[in-house]
Parts: sequence; C-alpha cells; structure tokens
Amino acid sequence: MSENSMRNIEVDKVVINMSVGESGETLAKAERLLSQPLIANQKPIKIASKKTLQTFGIKKGEAIACKVTLRGDRATDFLKRTFNIQNRLMSYQFDTIGNFSFGIAEHTDFGIPYDPKVGIFGMDVSVSLKRPGYRIKERRIQKQKIPAKHRIKREDCIAFLENVYGVEVIEEE
Repeated sequence: MSENSMRNIEVDKVVINMSVGESGETLAKAERLLSQPLIANQKPIKIASKKTLQTFGIKKGEAIACKVTLRGDRATDFLKRTFNIQNRLMSYQFDTIGNFSFGIAEHTDFGIPYDPKVGIFGMDVSVSLKRPGYRIKERRIQKQKIPAKHRIKREDCIAFLENVYGVEVIEEE
C-alpha cells in the first residue's frame, strides 16, 4: 500500500471463460460447472461464434462457450482460491496496461470431484486491475483519458500480485 490512496491498485474484474467448441450438452455441462459455488457461484452467459469454421463444424452465431465476469469481493475470493492452486505466472502473461491472463487445466483443481459423465474442462482467466480514479475513462459526461503517470505498468502489476497474493512471477529466459 502506498501513502497516497489514489495510487493503490485493486482488482477491477475477473473474467472466467470456458470454451468448449460446440453447443448442446457439452456447453450445458460447462455452464453447470461455472455456476458451482467452488468456482464462480454465478450464472454464466453463452458466447456465440463470430464466423463459420467448416473444418471444426462451427456455424456463425452458434453458442460455443460460456463466461462469467466477477467483480468486487467475488473476484478477490476467486483469485485467492485460484492462486492457492496455481501460484506461478510467467512474465509474458502480463500486458503493459495492468491486465494479465492465465489458464487452469482442469476444473477438478478446485476440489470438485471427477465425474466421468461430465469430463474434464479447463478455463481461461483474465484479470483487469485498476486504481481509484479510473472511472473518468468510462463515465458518460466529461470522459477523459487516464494520465500516463496514473496508469498501471507491468512492474506495478507484478509487484501487486507478489505482495497481496504471494504469486511468484518467473521471468522469460
């Protein structure tokens, strides 16, 4: 924590995405998994494909994935549980404006027992960080850009994760 409260970094949102590549029963299973209390405890929304890919049997407009957006306490609780499972990130998973993404290979890592009827699902997690005052870029009246000195840099993001969540960030070789 810094002396200036406007310089503190906090979690803006966490987006959990499960892309299954087909609609129907497989997508319904992924939705049920995402809505479980051990993962997101929130109803997911379906995501439709943007174009037709004949090689994969995907039509434009067909629901092929589901996602959940977590904010506030739900987002921080999810990150704490996730970083207990996976406590290492690579430096290339961070961008230059305060976001990072990582993947979770299996939903069973959250303590959900394996069910052969359901199968194994992985998920992609994208996290956005912000500082107080970021509302000026989203408000309707007098919308403005975030000043360069107030933006979150890659180093700030890494330091925040190491201090708050105890995450180890491995540099590229």
